[in-house]
Amino acid sequence: MRLKGLLGGISALALFCGVTYAPQRTCRAEQRVVDSTDRFTLYTEAFKELNLHADNQRARHYAERALAIDSTYAPALHLLSRIETDASRAAEYARRAYEAEPENKYYLEALGSSLVSAQRYEEAVGYYSRLTEKSTDPDHFRMLALLYDRNKQPFSAIAVIDSAENRFGRLEPLVRFRQRLYLQTQQYERAESEAKRMIAETPYIADSYLMLADVYAATQRDSLAKAVYRQAIQVDTTDINPWLSLGEYYYSRREYPAYLSVVAHLFDSDQIELQNKIGQFKALTANTRFYRDYFPQINVLAGRLAIRYPDSREVSDLYAQHLIAGGNIDEALAIFKRRVEQSERPEKEDFARIIEIEEYLAHNDSVATYIDRAITHYPDDVGFRSLRAHTLAIAGKHEQAIDGYKEAMRYAQTDSLRGHLWGFIGDTEHSRNEQKRAYKAYDRSLALYADNASVLNNYAYFLALDGRNLERALTMATRATALSPNNATFLDTLAWVLYRMGRYEEAKRYMQQALSLDRRSSADMALHYGDILDALGEEFMAQTYWKKALERGYDADEITLRIERQKARSETPEKR
Repeated sequence: MRLKGLLGGISALALFCGVTYAPQRTCRAEQRVVDSTDRFTLYTEAFKELNLHADNQRARHYAERALAIDSTYAPALHLLSRIETDASRAAEYARRAYEAEPENKYYLEALGSSLVSAQRYEEAVGYYSRLTEKSTDPDHFRMLALLYDRNKQPFSAIAVIDSAENRFGRLEPLVRFRQRLYLQTQQYERAESEAKRMIAETPYIADSYLMLADVYAATQRDSLAKAVYRQAIQVDTTDINPWLSLGEYYYSRREYPAYLSVVAHLFDSDQIELQNKIGQFKALTANTRFYRDYFPQINVLAGRLAIRYPDSREVSDLYAQHLIAGGNIDEALAIFKRRVEQSERPEKEDFARIIEIEEYLAHNDSVATYIDRAITHYPDDVGFRSLRAHTLAIAGKHEQAIDGYKEAMRYAQTDSLRGHLWGFIGDTEHSRNEQKRAYKAYDRSLALYADNASVLNNYAYFLALDGRNLERALTMATRATALSPNNATFLDTLAWVLYRMGRYEEAKRYMQQALSLDRRSSADMALHYGDILDALGEEFMAQTYWKKALERGYDADEITLRIERQKARSETPEKR
C-alpha cells in the first residue's frame, strides 16, 4: 500500500478553518464597522478578514472582541493561534481552544502542531498520542514517531510505526524511517530483513538497494556494501541519491581517492546546485594537508567547475585561487587580466588581484600600469591612489610618494583613513632619514586615529632606536600590543623599548612571546633577543641567537662586533 495524503489531516483542518489560497486583497470602497455583542458574528468577521482579505490585524481585532464576550470561545482562540507569530503564545491559544472543546480533533491536531512549532516536543508527544488512538491519518503516526525519536526514544518510535503498519499496511516513507531507527538501535538483522523485503517488493527503486547497502556498511561488510551501492546506481542512472550515499560511504572509510571520484561525478550533475558544489570545493580545500595530498584529484574538480560554469565569477575566483595554490600563478593572472580586458567597467577586485600578483612577481612596470588603469576607472578610490604612492615609496621615490599620499587624502572620507595615510607619510619620511618630519606625520596620524596600531608600533620603535622619549614609546608600544596581542612584530617593539629602558627581565619575557609567534624567521628578532640575553649576562645563549640572526641574513659585521665586545668584557670583568 502506498502512502497517500500524509497531510490529509492537516488538509482537513485547513478546510475546516477556511485556509485556502486566498486571492489577492482588493481595495474595498469602505471598511464596514461591525458593532455587535454576538461572539459568532465577531468571529465570522475575523474569519473573513483573515481568509478573504489577508488582514491579520483586523482579524485579530474581531477575534479578541469575541473573546472579550466569552474568553473560552474556541473558534476565536483557534483563529488567534493561527495569526500569532510568537510560537509560545500561539501554542497557548491552541491549548485554550482544545481545553474549551476537548472532543474536537482539529483543535487537538492544531495544539500538537503548535507545540512542535514552539519546540515543546515532550508536551507534544501526549497530544499526538491521543490523536493516534482513533486517527485515520498516517501522518499523525509519523509525527509521533518523529517526536519520540527527537526525545531520544527510538524504540517507542519503532512501536508507533509498527502500530501504523498494523492499521494502514506498509507505507514506504514509514518503512524507511523505521529502517533508520533499526540501524540507530543496532537491530541489524531486522534492518537487513526489511531491506531485502523492500528490494523484493520494489526492485525498480534505487532507495530499496540503498537500505540494504547501508546495513552492510553498518556491519562492516564492505565488499557487499560497495556491490549493492553499485546496484542502486545501475537501477536508476539519473538518480543522484545512490551517488551521494556511495560518496558518504567512501568518506566514512577514508577511501579519499574513491570519494573524490564520486564527487567528480556529482559535479557533472545538474541536479546539484552550483552553490552546493562551490561549498563542497571550499570544504575540500580548507584542510591544507588534504588539499596537498589529493591535489591531482581536486585539480580535476576545479577544472570541471571551470569548464561547466565559464560565466560564474565565483567559480572563476575559485579556479584562480586553485591555480595559485598549485603554483600556476601566470595562469591565474591571465584569468584576472582577461576579465579586465573583456569588461567595459572592470571590477575593483580584479584590478587588486592583478596588482597583488604582479607585485609578487616583481613586475613593477605592470604594477604601475594596472594601478593607473584602476584609477582611470575608479578615480575616487583611496586604495588605488594609496597603492600608487606605495609603489613610488618602494622604488625610493620618496617625495613623489609623499605627494601621492597627500593626493589620496583628498579622497579620504573618514579620519581613520586620513590617519592611515599620515602614517604612511611618516614611514616614508623615516625611510629618507627625515626623523622630525616622520614624528610630526605620526603625531598627525594619531590625532586623527589614536588606535592606529601600526603607527603606534612604528613610532615607538623609532623612538627606542633614537633612545628618546622612552616613556611615551612604552605607552604606545603597550597600546599597540593591546590592540593586536598576537602580533610578533609589536611584541618585539615592546621588548625593545623595555630593553632600551634597562628593564631586561620584562624585555626577555615579551621577546620570548614574539619569537614563539614569529612565522617569518626574523633576523631582527633573533638579534634583539641576543642583545637582551647579553644584557642579562647569558653570554652563551646571546651568541646562539646572534648566530641565528646571522643565518637569517643579518649583517655579519654587526654580529662580529657584538661577539668581540662580549669577549672584551669577559676578559676585563671589572669594566662590565
